[in-house]
Amino acid sequence: MHLRFYLLILLGLLTFSACNIINPKEPVPTYIQLSEFTFTNPDSSFTGSSSHLIPSARVSVDDKIVGTFDLPCTVPIVLSKTSVVAIAPFVNNQGLKSYVFNYPMYERDTTTLYLSPGNVQNYTPKTRYSRDLRSNDFRLKINFEEGLFFKNLSGDTTMILEKDASKVMEGASCGGVYLQAPQKITESISTTYFDYTTNSCYLEFNYRCSMPFQIGLQAENADGLTYGEYLAGYYPKDSWGKIYMDVSSFVQSNKSYSKFYIKLRTNLDEFDGKYTEGYVLIDNIKVVSKSE
Repeated sequence: MHLRFYLLILLGLLTFSACNIINPKEPVPTYIQLSEFTFTNPDSSFTGSSSHLIPSARVSVDDKIVGTFDLPCTVPIVLSKTSVVAIAPFVNNQGLKSYVFNYPMYERDTTTLYLSPGNVQNYTPKTRYSRDLRSNDFRLKINFEEGLFFKNLSGDTTMILEKDASKVMEGASCGGVYLQAPQKITESISTTYFDYTTNSCYLEFNYRCSMPFQIGLQAENADGLTYGEYLAGYYPKDSWGKIYMDVSSFVQSNKSYSKFYIKLRTNLDEFDGKYTEGYVLIDNIKVVSKSE
């Protein structure tokens, strides 16, 4: 009887041990609460406007990626020791929420996350244009403060220099396009350009509009021959928005061209009569690409 009793105890201990192996105790994470990025711009004399839109961040701990998160967010992180957390700014390519990418022209931020299972550490990440960018890396800047720098390419009317304070985003002026029947089509092109580059190349701009419009690039070679494409289109937005576009593919696939201009168009007839009038406002156009 005693033997049977000890055998039952032994079986119970083995069963308990097996359960612990199959269902090990889960580690308790430490949490980091991330706010939206703050943006500083100490070199605005050559970087231009501080306008930015950083909806997401990629979080890494001790150089191991945890994931990409919409901001603000609370990220659970399992730590074995106090660690370094890196927060990289991610933006929407062409304004598409489903297509975020690490914007290489902005710096990532780092902070120390202290081992504190179950507790939350709050942090506001910060960023700025990369410190290794030089003035000539901002290959094109049109802020409309020094003038329009756009001309008519085709259509019924052209872009104007808008100075109405109720319409301007910042500063004293912006670019404005206005259509009202019988004026239905406008296409404008910048009078200043940026040069061909083999490096990654990004277009930034702010916009506000009551009718759809398209924006793209026009390439020109040494003989004056041109080739252009509209790369993205945008629907009405009644407040100022910020767009980042990776234009590297277009630029690098047209290496026989040396100059690249910005162009913008809208056509009221393309939307089945839905729009009979409208406006497009644009500001802070930049093309950023690191030097060769």
